Amino acid sequence: MVSPVTGGAVARLSALAVCVLLGAAMLSVSTAGSARACSCVGYTTAEAAKKADAVFLARATDKVPAGSDDIYEFAVVEVYKGEIGALTTVGTASNGASCGVSYEVGREYLLFVSESDKVGRAWESGLCEGPNAQSATEMRETLHRTYGPPRPPDASTPVTEISWWTRATAGVPSGLIVLTAGLTLGGLWWCAAIVRRRRTAK
Repeated sequence: MVSPVTGGAVARLSALAVCVLLGAAMLSVSTAGSARACSCVGYTTAEAAKKADAVFLARATDKVPAGSDDIYEFAVVEVYKGEIGALTTVGTASNGASCGVSYEVGREYLLFVSESDKVGRAWESGLCEGPNAQSATEMRETLHRTYGPPRPPDASTPVTEISWWTRATAGVPSGLIVLTAGLTLGGLWWCAAIVRRRRTAK
């Protein structure tokens, strides 16, 4: 015979598991359905630079997937705008339909980025962040006229690297992470309920 305490605990644990499963499913559907046709307002180099929080030349050194995004690590070569350390991270959508940008590790890029409020990256980049197609020479000439000659990365600004957590969860669906975390918390709660019941029974 199941005691009322144990029966209630089972019911609550079952409800928690259902909620976690539903949450994970909704998150997966939301992530999967986020792709859309990318449409951007065309900017000149001067307009894109003014809109950006930072503009710098950097070499892509690493890349990891993070859900529907990719996170890149860049070794900064020179800076036109913003306070940038020698190493920084940039996030972008993982496909062009969502206005993402693909960077090839080992190549240098002139980046127009905005500050990120997401975990695991310092900046955000996308197709809509930069100017309309122009040669690198034309863009750098415009930036030089507006901001002066480029400067080296700021040694006093902390570097940002791809974190161990981002690497550990690379390629793992967001829904699975939520499900695992929920089941772990549910298991801890279940163990605590059993301990409390045994103490009460003594």
